[in-house]
Amino acid sequence: MAAYRAFSINGSSVVKGAMVEDLALKGAGINVPAVIVGEFGRGRSRGVITVQGINKDDEGKYPRLMVASIGETKAGKPKFCAAPDNGKTDDDFIVIIFRTQIGFRGGNSHTGDRIGWGCSCGVHGDDEPVPEKCPNEECSSWDGPQPKFGEFPGEILTKGEIAQGDAGRMGSGNQLIAVMPKGVVFRTGYSGRLYGAPAAHYYMWDGERLLCATFEERVQTDIF
Repeated sequence: MAAYRAFSINGSSVVKGAMVEDLALKGAGINVPAVIVGEFGRGRSRGVITVQGINKDDEGKYPRLMVASIGETKAGKPKFCAAPDNGKTDDDFIVIIFRTQIGFRGGNSHTGDRIGWGCSCGVHGDDEPVPEKCPNEECSSWDGPQPKFGEFPGEILTKGEIAQGDAGRMGSGNQLIAVMPKGVVFRTGYSGRLYGAPAAHYYMWDGERLLCATFEERVQTDIF
């Protein structure tokens, strides 16, 4: 069974491994190790993948899950099987825990790379540079080119939802656990009040490193 390296991302933060925590099974009265995204509560939901082959240390904490293979539970849900850090890995793919946040009273999105521009009137294109005005002579809604994005290129194993406000109605967004391929650009975007923070980050796994940059940094450096 193939084993993959794991990473956790949140904006510009890229961290090796995944945090493992206790998942309480109230009916059975036991805890099991799991990687969890999202939140518990009203207007929120958690995405859970249990972890086999990992034990707490002398301080009662689980080590980070650095490498894992992906199996199935008896119910057909995905599960992680911890693998040795120094073992052989399939570096054509990695597992990513998307702990994507949201802006104040906003949301988030997970997409592929930019694939062109569009106007709210329905006209779109993929040429660079983008036009100064909409090619549709009857368009009255042009407010500058709006970027378009490709489909999210990963295999989503589970997802959870985070939110703001007691009822979760002030803002909400998704967090994911997904398997991502090598050499493919993907993006996390954020809406709402960002207070000067970037509105998106782009990532690419090159087989050795998980690269991260804003769109402006990509343009300036041609990093990927």
